[in-house]
Amino acid sequence: MPYGMTGFGRGTAAHPGGAVTVELKSVNNRFLKISTRLPDVFNELESELEGRIRAKLARGSVYCQVQFDRKQRGVRYTLNEDLIREWLPRLETLAKDLGKSAPGLEQVLAMPGIVIEESEKLTLDDDLKQALMGALDDALDGLVEMRANEGAALLKDMTTRVALVATHAQEVDKRAPQIVGEYRDKLKARIDKLMADSGMKLEPADLIKEVAFFADRCDITEETTRLAHHCEQFQKSIEGEGEVGRRLDFIAQEMLRETNTIASKANDAELATIAVAMKSEIEKIKEQVQNLE
Repeated sequence: MPYGMTGFGRGTAAHPGGAVTVELKSVNNRFLKISTRLPDVFNELESELEGRIRAKLARGSVYCQVQFDRKQRGVRYTLNEDLIREWLPRLETLAKDLGKSAPGLEQVLAMPGIVIEESEKLTLDDDLKQALMGALDDALDGLVEMRANEGAALLKDMTTRVALVATHAQEVDKRAPQIVGEYRDKLKARIDKLMADSGMKLEPADLIKEVAFFADRCDITEETTRLAHHCEQFQKSIEGEGEVGRRLDFIAQEMLRETNTIASKANDAELATIAVAMKSEIEKIKEQVQNLE
């Protein structure tokens, strides 16, 4: 079954140090383009992460965002003793010169750079890697499911439209032979009137020759045969497996080409109306095909 290219998926996995969340969004693209935003701790896994995405998706612009929400970080504090030794004598001297009391220890500790806060650094271990990949797999499952649902909806719509095109093609086949007969009758009526008015004579062979020329010029048998074949191939393709978007796009383009030829050859208002209806459906099919993987 064909897949669409629009979707969203989200996965979360627990880790002793916090929780990993992966969000995936995808939109239409002729090729597969992946953009990632990762915390620094996961940078070395970017290629592996993209590889997993490529294994599941064939086309589309995919945006991958990874977040790691840490639990309470381990924090330790250290004193910058060198800075204390440097500043304390200066402060005492300054206080004496100003006739003020020397600053106490609390005041010294409140000065910038005296107390240094050091957070525990997060390192990439097997548990953290497994959490990331688990969250990614869950996000991919959600994304693929949404793309599958879109593909099913597109499949239903295009099946209906292709059936309409095939029905219109049958109408063209039914109408086409009638055009030549109607042209012959109209031409003979005009010639008979002209001959009656002018006294001229026209050989029957000349009339047959003119009608044959018209029939050859307006013959659309090849076009309707190919159009019917394209409709069959399109239906078989959308019922197949795997990546079918490009193939369907090609078939739809061929359907449109045959319909345009029919419209240009159709020396008949009814045929022209049918051709316009077919072109309208095929254009809508082409638009829908752009959404398929």
